[in-house]
Amino acid sequence: MTQTSNIAAVLREGDRFAVLSHINPDGDAVGSVLGMYAALKEMGKQAWALTDEPFPEMYEFLPGCREAMTKEACKKIVPDWIICLDVASEKRTSVDVHGMRQRARLINIDHHITNNGYGDVNLVEPQATSTAELVYRVLKEMGCPLSVDVAKCLYTGLITDTGCFRFSGVREHTMRLAAELLSPGLDSYQITRYLYEEYPIHRMELERLLLSRVELKVNGILAMSHLHYKEFEALGAAMSDGENLVDRLRENRGVEVGVLLTQVSEDTVRASFRSKDLIDVSAIAAVFGGGGHRRAAGLRSKLPMDELKNRIILEVQRTYSGSQKQSRIG
Repeated sequence: MTQTSNIAAVLREGDRFAVLSHINPDGDAVGSVLGMYAALKEMGKQAWALTDEPFPEMYEFLPGCREAMTKEACKKIVPDWIICLDVASEKRTSVDVHGMRQRARLINIDHHITNNGYGDVNLVEPQATSTAELVYRVLKEMGCPLSVDVAKCLYTGLITDTGCFRFSGVREHTMRLAAELLSPGLDSYQITRYLYEEYPIHRMELERLLLSRVELKVNGILAMSHLHYKEFEALGAAMSDGENLVDRLRENRGVEVGVLLTQVSEDTVRASFRSKDLIDVSAIAAVFGGGGHRRAAGLRSKLPMDELKNRIILEVQRTYSGSQKQSRIG
């Protein structure tokens, strides 16, 4: 029996499910949670979508987005199973699951290479393009009809984690999966418009600030910039309005790694990493307690921003020097 069929059996037999993802959820996290949540409700199960804070405004077009329960409300639920989606480590869950685990078992579905299989039942496949792909595989194993609501959520997860099919993990089966998710009658353009063409106007000012502060380091292969939560407040912007701005730092010729440092509170800095081919940024993030994928990773740190910045530069320099040495040997 495969892990996919094991999880399918649990979903068939269980009654009450809490579905959640990681802090600072991206499109794959939100899409996977809401897709699983919608599917469970369609099966007649009792299901709760959980989050630490309301999902970012850019995902409001997804069904169930504003039904997600935040921390205080979460204390009142009694699930049989907790479903963690796209969460590399239990300490990264959007809601503290420790209390719930006293009475509930945990399903872990993820595609991060750093996931150590912390669940009672695990489906972890780093080669998958997205967690949404794995959720769809489980639902397909169950023979669930693919509704428009479920398809819209999972398609959102797929396109955001593949960069609209630009990233290197995209293969022939990825496009087949996309076609299946579109088959209930989704409008692909409308979904991509909501995600990429409906940003609030103050995002342009955030982008201006980011670009005005770009610094090139490590022989020009590292592009860095920074933002501060007080700048978000002054613009009336949510922290989520800065999502994916780090991508702008990776777009330029000669740059291998982009790093955006954001002061998210007085004592916490978030670092977002993007890379091309040469450097595994998940390994760099792991040095500071973070994680992610080879080409997209992140971390949170209590270090002062300047100190964190300098330490990241040293790690990129070390990794870059090692890759150059390896290429010469090869």
